[in-house]
Amino acid sequence: MPASKYHNPSLEKEEEEILAHYKAWIHFNHTDFGNKSRAKSFYDLPETMYFDLMKVIPRGGFGQHYDSIDAYYDDSHLACKDLEIVATSKQTGYATMIQRYWGTGTDGREFSFTFRMTSLLRKVEGGQWKWIHEHVSFPADLETGKADFTCGTGTSGKPS
Repeated sequence: MPASKYHNPSLEKEEEEILAHYKAWIHFNHTDFGNKSRAKSFYDLPETMYFDLMKVIPRGGFGQHYDSIDAYYDDSHLACKDLEIVATSKQTGYATMIQRYWGTGTDGREFSFTFRMTSLLRKVEGGQWKWIHEHVSFPADLETGKADFTCGTGTSGKPS
């Protein structure tokens, strides 16, 4: 994808800090995803609004929502494609990407889906970047009403 024209060279440090947040999340996802309290530390929970795959999670409700779905993703893996980070100020930024999750649920069934993700982040007290909003979506065929759970990539199952 072409890069956004909104990258501000004076905010390069903030974009690198946001990238470090994503790298920490991906590492965490592959090594300790069942640790709910650590997972939630990536979010500013009272301020997080989430447009999830299942439903809209209003501000203040993300912690409870995470607890209700987390067990399904305890054995999950994550890959990102076309990640672009844009700092909009020294305290705010956004990221867009194609994200793929795969793994095995607690019910023993394998899962794999690829989706579009847009995230808003804020630098909170203490200098840490945290997510305050995420929007997850799949492209849908308007004629059939069916979503494309591969997001046009054709991927399914665990990568070989």
